[in-house]
Amino acid sequence: RQIDDTNELGTERAISGLLSLALDLKSQAEIDSKQADYAVDACNEALTCVANTMLLLPKCRPLFADIHGADTINKILQSGVTQTTAFLCGRCLFLSIESPKSAEYCVDSLYLPKTLAQTIRGFLDRESDKSDRFSPQQVMNELFKAAMSLCVYYPRDTPQGSSDDALSPEHAVKLLDILQVSLDTLFALPLANGHLADPARQAIGIALNFPTLSPDPILHCWLPPKSSGAESERYRYVDRIYHLFATLAATSDESYKAEITPLALVLVRLVTEQPDVRQRLFYRVYPQNTEDYSALPEDRPGLSGTLVRLMRIPEGGMVSGAIGDFLLALLGQDVSKFILAVGYGNAAGYMLARGIAIPDSVIRQVRESVDSNLVDPVTGRYLNQDMDRELANMTDEEKEREAERLFVLFERLNKTGFIKVDNPVRTAMESGRFQEIDEESS
Repeated sequence: RQIDDTNELGTERAISGLLSLALDLKSQAEIDSKQADYAVDACNEALTCVANTMLLLPKCRPLFADIHGADTINKILQSGVTQTTAFLCGRCLFLSIESPKSAEYCVDSLYLPKTLAQTIRGFLDRESDKSDRFSPQQVMNELFKAAMSLCVYYPRDTPQGSSDDALSPEHAVKLLDILQVSLDTLFALPLANGHLADPARQAIGIALNFPTLSPDPILHCWLPPKSSGAESERYRYVDRIYHLFATLAATSDESYKAEITPLALVLVRLVTEQPDVRQRLFYRVYPQNTEDYSALPEDRPGLSGTLVRLMRIPEGGMVSGAIGDFLLALLGQDVSKFILAVGYGNAAGYMLARGIAIPDSVIRQVRESVDSNLVDPVTGRYLNQDMDRELANMTDEEKEREAERLFVLFERLNKTGFIKVDNPVRTAMESGRFQEIDEESS
């Protein structure tokens, strides 16, 4: 367990010998029930030596791949394992899968995704053995880390110029078992003290690697075919991911941001690629199928207001971008609707980061609501709502001073070249919309 002690173990001969010993001891435990506990403990010690050596001496990790150490780990997992043995197998795989070559061998030659999925599923509902060093959730977390390594390092074959880094459909099918057990884990595990359980965090990260459109086996993982006619059954994974997302978004705790982001990004892919999912979730975020333009977007009730408040956080980082992506996808990638839904003041940072241009129609403020009231694209609220509220508390003299101030401001901006537009105050005066106030009557 000390780096100075690993040099002797960090050789091809030592690692090969320890793995062979672990497999022999595991086989002995299955044959001789009297010596089973001793053999399993000794097997675990051998695996611990291998895992610690790769952890402390990274240069020996390629040796594990060269001697096909994953073959031995795969055989041990297939034979049925204790919590500690499964944890150590997961740790060895996680540390050793660090190149496309090693990932490709594990997937194409060993069919390791199936073994990992079966092992994880075995611990999903298992009660913890308190005599063991690791809990079932710790074991699942370690096995998911190995599964994540397979997803990350397996060749992507992403089309040139594509911004989507999901696995290609042909490659995703080979990792199908991992996707299925990840979605089952998200569905089954409850929140732990208000947070995602560790295996669920790994599971949502893995789900991010997969497309949702095709082929049929992948599509049916995300959206199972209706078997009993129950619509909720088809959308059980979508609804679960949305529920986790909405629950975590509703809290003000800063520590939840890292958990919200991957959930939002998975929903973005589902909403973008599946029109029926987009329609289903749209009515969850906007229940009345219309935005309430009488209130500021961040003050609106429900999840829509919550998401705008999260998106506008200056230090929001990835979570602000992910929520912006989700809302834009939910609104059918229509930038005009997006600006009116969240207000340009709230969306400006996101749009700048994503390189999204403001449509001319929004700049001219010609978007109208169903009541023919103009919507201020900056605030996301009816223009008359903003003007009436501000003007109602002003005296005539204050209104005149404000008009003069705006007139001077626009003249200065035009002269400096900062903007080149017609002065709206001058235009209003020339059109006769302003009346000079009689000082005696005021």
